[in-house]
Amino acid sequence: RAVKEEINLVTTVAKPDLNAIASAQNEIDRLIGERDLIRPAVEEFLEQIIAEIVRSDEIDLVSSFVWPPVDFRIGDPPKLLVTSPRSEISRSEDVLIDPDISIEDMSLIENELIADHNISAVIIQTGGLASYPNVIPTTHLKRLVDIASHEWLHAYLAFYPLGQAYFSGGDIRSINETLADIFGREVGLRVYSEVTGNQFVAPMRPETASREVMEDAVVEDPEKFSFNRFMEETRSETDKFLAQGLIEEAETYMESRRVELLDHGYQIRKINQAYFAFHGTYGESPSSTSPIARYLWDLREQVETVGDLVKLLRPIRTYAEFEQLLVFREIELRNSE
Repeated sequence: RAVKEEINLVTTVAKPDLNAIASAQNEIDRLIGERDLIRPAVEEFLEQIIAEIVRSDEIDLVSSFVWPPVDFRIGDPPKLLVTSPRSEISRSEDVLIDPDISIEDMSLIENELIADHNISAVIIQTGGLASYPNVIPTTHLKRLVDIASHEWLHAYLAFYPLGQAYFSGGDIRSINETLADIFGREVGLRVYSEVTGNQFVAPMRPETASREVMEDAVVEDPEKFSFNRFMEETRSETDKFLAQGLIEEAETYMESRRVELLDHGYQIRKINQAYFAFHGTYGESPSSTSPIARYLWDLREQVETVGDLVKLLRPIRTYAEFEQLLVFREIELRNSE
């Protein structure tokens, strides 16, 4: 990763140093060669530990036979073209994109969709791909096993109504992704503990899954910058613009907020309707206006293991069935507006 950052730097200066470029590329090639030699053994090692954790008493999801087998490839997941109507934040069609696409080509595609089809679009880097085997990015160990566990759960849920309903989109997709986030984080931390010997610390309920309505929230230090609070405010104001039909004003506002984030060290290439539509699918994201993350954490606190949570949710086919489960579990339904 460091050498890739170096080559990006030396190729974007006004007068690129060809010797520096060649040196950086040679180092990348050398490191890729080293990675490829050890990758199969590393994948097999981590796959076995994830399988052991998934069938452990602490997770309690499967018995001695783990199906589907944990199988992933450490590499470069594809990018994803996400689209949304400009008039509202609503995830439309997704298209997988070559992971090596240039920034210039990404901007060209996004701009053409706006100009020719009046569609908001953004191309983002996926965290992983739930193909089979799953594709996991080359990243640090804790994040890698988190993503690997997250993507395995998608493969597991494909054999149950919840996973089969994924492509219905909307709230049922958000339940899938948010559940996979909760599961992947806990299993990943247990795997990380097993590999490194560090003490396992159970994941805490995140701020974005426990907050009340933003207007009623108590801000401990309003002067201290909070990315979550900033993105909640941005999403809320954007929704207000769009509800009034002020599309261009909403887009100008989102761009101004993106520029403001740069001053706080957050380098986001584009914030638009499609950006919020994608990130809103993940209930724990500050870009989400859905109460799904709160509901899932309410359920998580009622059951003994994260595997029990999965077993509770896997028969669900529709959001109406999810709400029926919440009522049965005496969880108060909250307005998502």
